Amino acid sequence: MARRPPLFWLGCGLLVGIACVALLAPVLAPHDPRLPSGRPLASPSREHLLGTNDLGQDVLSQLIEGSRSTLIVAAAVTAISTALSWAVGLVAGLGRRADAPLMGLTDLLLALPSVPLYLLVLTLLGPSRRTVVLVLALLSWPAMARVVRAVVIRTRSAPYVEASRALGASDRHVLRRHLWPATLDVLPTKLVLTVRFAVFAEATLAFLGLGSSGAISWGTMLSWAFSDPLLFARPVWAWQVLPPALAIVLLVLATTWVAETVNLDGRRADPGRSGRARPRGRLGGQDDRERMTGVSRPIDTHPSSPGAHGPGGTGVGDPVRKPL
Repeated sequence: MARRPPLFWLGCGLLVGIACVALLAPVLAPHDPRLPSGRPLASPSREHLLGTNDLGQDVLSQLIEGSRSTLIVAAAVTAISTALSWAVGLVAGLGRRADAPLMGLTDLLLALPSVPLYLLVLTLLGPSRRTVVLVLALLSWPAMARVVRAVVIRTRSAPYVEASRALGASDRHVLRRHLWPATLDVLPTKLVLTVRFAVFAEATLAFLGLGSSGAISWGTMLSWAFSDPLLFARPVWAWQVLPPALAIVLLVLATTWVAETVNLDGRRADPGRSGRARPRGRLGGQDDRERMTGVSRPIDTHPSSPGAHGPGGTGVGDPVRKPL
């Protein structure tokens, strides 16, 4: 097993730490994040480690509570978007009648401006966590669906897949044993892109007032902080803006470090998928055909065969392969 780089372990530690904070938010929060617990705009102290906002609410408690809402939205969007991407890409890549309509829908969604569409849908349906998750998930799958489709099209024409079909393998067998594993190489990239997109999109929508009403998230904290017209005229911005902004950045960086390491390990484990050609046989790929069909070339041990006596021609009965 290859040695993991330090950034991988740092990313894993950050992800585990943020997940634990989100799960234990009611226990870890020193104060109720929705009730005033001190004087407004109080500077950091022993009682309030990150100070308070303009309503006297503890910023650290809101930061801990916001991790739960942000991770729920990111995880839900990533799961739904990834499932849609793989389903559409696999079905379209098989080259049947569904390819044209599915790719037409994909191109249509890719051509639409995303931010105005988010604003329009959320304005019509009303801001809520469920609506935000569905809108972000249903509009973030097209780009990766095209990537999955391209991988399936490239893999289905590979020699080992054609040999499997020639031996009578069904479409389900080919999909399960060859096409589906081939698409897993792009899974880490899909996960990190979707998590990053979901975190930033949720923060943007919450900042614009279109997030989940009543829920505390890192984007909501930024929206409340920037509603103060004198935010940057006083030192309060240091404990109202920096904590949620740094939390968003650390979450995205941690996911990126882990995904890049996993993707790199996948390319090392399978050199054929990383673009490097395998060594071919001496006679135009005959060794490859032997591995694919399981049939070996005949061996000639006759002493009078050319080259049957080894490099020096002095041996007796040395096996020599006949060319096909």
